[in-house]
Amino acid sequence: MGISVAAAAPPPDAPLHQQMDWLGTQILAFGSEPGELRFDSDALAEEIGLTVKLICFEARQISQPFAHRAHCLLAGRMAISAATYVPLVASTSDHSDSTLEIPYFGSTRFRIEGKDWFDRAGQQAIYLPGQSFSVETGHFNGLLFNLNPQRLATTISEVSRHRVPLELAERWVQRPVAINLADPRVKHLQRHLESALQNLALLHGIGSGHPDAPLALGVETLAYRSSARMIVIALG
Repeated sequence: MGISVAAAAPPPDAPLHQQMDWLGTQILAFGSEPGELRFDSDALAEEIGLTVKLICFEARQISQPFAHRAHCLLAGRMAISAATYVPLVASTSDHSDSTLEIPYFGSTRFRIEGKDWFDRAGQQAIYLPGQSFSVETGHFNGLLFNLNPQRLATTISEVSRHRVPLELAERWVQRPVAINLADPRVKHLQRHLESALQNLALLHGIGSGHPDAPLALGVETLAYRSSARMIVIALG
């Protein structure tokens, strides 16, 4: 599935109508509808809060409403958010799950224990363990989902045909991992996952849907296997 999101973003302090025009050009990773344009940061924070424990989530330009569009899916115990928004700042507390973010437009800076990590559209996705971090973004469009680190470690060992011992995989999932989106192997995994998400959204609808339906559980398994393979490519 090709996702074309190349329209240039306006300056962060541009008038709201320009921010809205830009948001209207962005295609979300799944869903047949464009997604309702909303202006309440709490609405998106509630959806993203299914994947991480937020303690702060607000627009960088406090003089303007926080404009965004988003879709959410539940697949098994996984929450998947596809969202586009104006520049924001956020922070999280420690939580049990890890996350993977794939950017389609823009970039995000994550600060973890004093070190900066980045994702960049077309260049780099980022896997983050369940540590607390602070976030700053520009205009952004991306895909975010949560991963149980123990299940992910087990899956890493499985997809590597145990060339990565479970003990090593358990250490891998406790550190941030930058994933090269230009690698053809990663591109293939990404496109396959996007196709499965779109299929789930079309058949079961956006939102809570039927998270325990066979198709949803299949998407959850695929997301684990795709994430595990991306991490093996990055670190193996």
